[in-house]
Amino acid sequence: MNCYQCGGVYEVKSDSLQIFDFYVGKIEVPNIPYYECTDCHDILYTEEMSRAIEAERNRLIHELLIQFPLANFLNSTQVASMLGISRQALHKHRRIKHGFIYQTKFVGITLYLKQSVLRFKRTGDGRFPLQPQVYVHPSKYVKHASIARIPMYHKLLTRIIQPTTPFLQQKFVSQEEHTYVK
Repeated sequence: MNCYQCGGVYEVKSDSLQIFDFYVGKIEVPNIPYYECTDCHDILYTEEMSRAIEAERNRLIHELLIQFPLANFLNSTQVASMLGISRQALHKHRRIKHGFIYQTKFVGITLYLKQSVLRFKRTGDGRFPLQPQVYVHPSKYVKHASIARIPMYHKLLTRIIQPTTPFLQQKFVSQEEHTYVK
């Protein structure tokens, strides 16, 4: 098969492939066959590879969503009322079914991330990066965990704050001793 961009030849390769997804971060799919151009290194995915990438992405989304507290999720009745549609319309909505609102199953109940629902209501797309990222270069993102500790922030954390008011010192003060107007 010839490359569409440079006219080179695609070769079948079977290796671990790493893809960066803006919403979930790095997706790594191990030992799946794909086609790579010998000249420009363009990659074509097989149907099997596309399904594996999608399955891995869905797994990562689920793992990231379960890290949120349960209070950050809404059930389908709450989401339908927020969006002003029926529950049936919510479950049949094409964009919501395709992941434009983050959702996960918990004990057989589909729960929707509240922040994603609010964003969907406002813009029509409830997706946002679930993995914290820092802007480094137009094509590269780095996780917060890899950033070195900032010395100034560290100094602020080690400074001891002295309580100045009786309330902060946790002392009992009668009403006669403490007045708001001095």
